[in-house]
Amino acid sequence: MYRFVDRPLTQLDDEMAFLVAAMRTWVEASSAGRCSCAALRGSFAKRNMLEALPDFGMAMAALNIDGLGRLVFAPPGYVLVNDDEARLLALFSATRAPDPGPLRRQAASLVADEAVLCLMLAVERVGAALPLPTAAHRRNDNRS
Repeated sequence: MYRFVDRPLTQLDDEMAFLVAAMRTWVEASSAGRCSCAALRGSFAKRNMLEALPDFGMAMAALNIDGLGRLVFAPPGYVLVNDDEARLLALFSATRAPDPGPLRRQAASLVADEAVLCLMLAVERVGAALPLPTAAHRRNDNRS
């Protein structure tokens, strides 16, 4: 989490910056009573990740409905990653670890016990659809 918090979006890998933008768009659309999946369809299609859109929606819905606390998201276009967005980026990043323990612990810190598996599965599916970050995918190679 701490590698993401208060970091400018321009210093994130493209995949992580995409997830922040998707989270913010989902929250904005949902809060306005619009279909969040419709709001995200174009950006997921552009990245050839349309098959992951329902899973992303499921993850966000699990956080919204079964969340242990209220998560706060910055508005679309805000340049820094906030604390809760960083927690979710760490959750998505945990899908790349060979041991599922960190993913389970992070999911359990975010949602009620009965929603942990749902959140884990949805996040894993989204994570599997993301290309692995490479130096070519980084927005800024001078990251600390």
